[in-house]
Amino acid sequence: MLANAHITDAPVYLEGDKSLLGICEEFNVPELEVGQIEHSTLGSIGMFKLPGRGNLAPTDGSMILVSPDPELITLSSNPRKAVRFQLHSKVDAFDALGLVEGSSTTIVTHVTALFHKRIFPSGKRGQAGSEAGKYTGEFSVTQLMQRDIASSTPIVEIDFFANIYKVNGEPVWPQ
Repeated sequence: MLANAHITDAPVYLEGDKSLLGICEEFNVPELEVGQIEHSTLGSIGMFKLPGRGNLAPTDGSMILVSPDPELITLSSNPRKAVRFQLHSKVDAFDALGLVEGSSTTIVTHVTALFHKRIFPSGKRGQAGSEAGKYTGEFSVTQLMQRDIASSTPIVEIDFFANIYKVNGEPVWPQ
C-alpha cells in the first residue's frame, strides 16, 4: 500500500466525449453499505449478523468543483436525467528521495448520478482562483465503477438497474 501518497489533482470529465467539466476540490464517494441479517440457530450460544444478498443501501455522493464548465450546471439541473462522469484522482506516492513514479497512479471513478441538490456557483468582487465560482452538487448514484487506470479490471463495480455488484471483476454473490 502507498503509505506516503496523496491525491494531487482530480479533474472531472463528461463520460463519452471526455470534455473537462471542472477540477474537483472535494469528492465524497458514496459509502457502500451492505445490509445485514441477524442469524441465530437453535442451541447456539448467541446471535450474529451475516451480509444480506441484494441488500445494498442507497448510495449518495457529493462534490465541489472549482470553476465548473457551464455544461455541468446545465446537465445537473434536471433531476430526471442521469449525468455520467468520470473523476480522475491522480495519486502521487513519495518517499525520502521524492516522488516514486512507479508507485504513482490514477484512480478513475465512473459515476452515473441523479442530482437532487445543487448550489449555484457564486462569487463576489475581488474573488479569484479557487475561491471564485465553486459548484456544489449532491446526487444519488445508480452506477459506480472504480479502477486503476493501468488495469482493465474494476476494483469495484455496482449497477443498481442491471443488478451488478462485483469486486475485482468477480460477482459478490453467485448467480
